Amino acid sequence: ALAGGWGVGGRSRYIARAIGKDSKVTGITLSPNQVKRAQELAVEQETPNAHFQVMDALKMDFPDNSFDVVWACESGEHMPDKEKYISEMMRVLKPGGKFVMATWCQRDDRQVPFSKKDEKDLKFLYEEWTHPYFISIEKYAELIEGTGKMENVGTADWVRETIASWRHSIWVGVYDP
Repeated sequence: ALAGGWGVGGRSRYIARAIGKDSKVTGITLSPNQVKRAQELAVEQETPNAHFQVMDALKMDFPDNSFDVVWACESGEHMPDKEKYISEMMRVLKPGGKFVMATWCQRDDRQVPFSKKDEKDLKFLYEEWTHPYFISIEKYAELIEGTGKMENVGTADWVRETIASWRHSIWVGVYDP
């Protein structure tokens, strides 16, 4: 399994433990310091099947069709080229494999254009949280479908399930950085 954009590897270690010691989970990040800390935590938490390396998710060194599962959690919003990001994730996914993504999205402004307040709120998030830009869940589905790698792309809006923790994160970032 590949876990892309994972910080210090918490999700990678979780997946590695969940799918068993006979599996291998590879986590990638741009930060050598995050790799170092992820490796330390894998040893501390006795998760020898979790491996970590420095790699750009927009230009991965893995061969095509390398992974049965590609898990992208809270990394898409950080990518400056969403289409390239999805293309790379699909490229390394084996045919018939599973792709799971959880990412910050904006609503589909093709249906209801953004108001001035919406634009101001997005600008705040881009500048304060240093995100390049967001796209809608519908646009992500279109990008995935456009690769031709997956059929029956499903999406789910998890706002209700995550809004409390999201608001807390924003509060901490703004009022108690």
